Amino acid sequence: MSRAASRRSPGEGALFYRADRDRWVGRVTIDGERRTVSAKTKTEARKELDLLRRAADDGLPLTAGSMTLADLLTVWADKALPNRVLADSAITSHKWAIKILVEEIGNVKVRRLTPDQVEAAFLRRTKTIDVAKRRGRGRTSGSALSRSSLIKVRSTLSQALKWAQRRNLIARNIAGLVEIPADAAVPKSGKSLTVAEAKLLLIAAAGTDLEAMWIVMLYLGLRPGEAAGLAWDDIDFDSGTVHIWRSRKVGASGNSVVGATKTPGSIRTLDAPQPVLDSFVRHRRRQHEQRLAAGSWWTNEENLVFTSPYGKPSDSAAVRKEFREIVAASDVEGDWTPNLLRHSAASLMADAGMPIELVADQLGHRDLRMLQRHYRHRIRPTISGGAVVDGLLTREVS
Repeated sequence: MSRAASRRSPGEGALFYRADRDRWVGRVTIDGERRTVSAKTKTEARKELDLLRRAADDGLPLTAGSMTLADLLTVWADKALPNRVLADSAITSHKWAIKILVEEIGNVKVRRLTPDQVEAAFLRRTKTIDVAKRRGRGRTSGSALSRSSLIKVRSTLSQALKWAQRRNLIARNIAGLVEIPADAAVPKSGKSLTVAEAKLLLIAAAGTDLEAMWIVMLYLGLRPGEAAGLAWDDIDFDSGTVHIWRSRKVGASGNSVVGATKTPGSIRTLDAPQPVLDSFVRHRRRQHEQRLAAGSWWTNEENLVFTSPYGKPSDSAAVRKEFREIVAASDVEGDWTPNLLRHSAASLMADAGMPIELVADQLGHRDLRMLQRHYRHRIRPTISGGAVVDGLLTREVS
């Protein structure tokens, strides 16, 4: 039985049947060069033709079978990540994971990538890495990756493969079949300030530009991005509450942008004890003085609580720098970051007897297991009825 040729629209290539080869053939011109694909059926040939054109559009190798995981991850990082609003830490995490995947299995063809190959790479990464030459590439030295780190790597792989799957570059996303090695180390939970250390830190922070940020994070357990995203409209001085509904993040372009909270469950309204409200009053007075000094250079269009002296969104690097200076001035030993104030808040609340469910609500968490694993430290038995946030740290820290 004869088979009629199928012509496509101009620029989309052509499909036709070759009886001498018993194959369907697709042809398309890309960058002035004719490319040809063939398959047993017309449908398969059309898919191969579409794949060829899509790969060219995405900057991937024109022969789908030659596309390596390194090729895919490079294009995904260049094309997909810039279009997403992500915190700078999330972008850094993806790039870190890409580096590991490229080092381990970057030369594997994406269409031939199997869960076993990924699991074998993960198993290698549970061991301490030595500097070595492997297939002509140097490997970075470092310690073994923990279970949570490997989960992050798998998540990056899954997102990249999902992006490729939507573009018909691969048939399936195998990342969901990958299991984390059973002997992968479980990371230690984050450290927390003691009551005495919290006192020292707050004394050192008194009168500084971002005193209110450190107080609200330590008392209420806000994430750094949630604190940076606070607007004055989010603070109700009459009811003594703070509404958390957005987070300030750094996009792939480096610009500071306002986005949704980390999860829908992170949207919450929190009772603010008097020290928090008082710190906001002092901060508003300080910001008013900065606005007068800046004059026409003032640009706080979003009415943010925490800004630069000229009203621009607070810079995350500057925030971390000021926090390090406060820690150094407080004589609190160790390496501390602003995010550990959140850990400390959870620990202090639970240590005072606040039920774990209320601590989870306070921090905007729904996964109690994760909260118990990463945020609680030095926990006493829960007191019946628990404690409320209002006055908790006033009693313990002031």
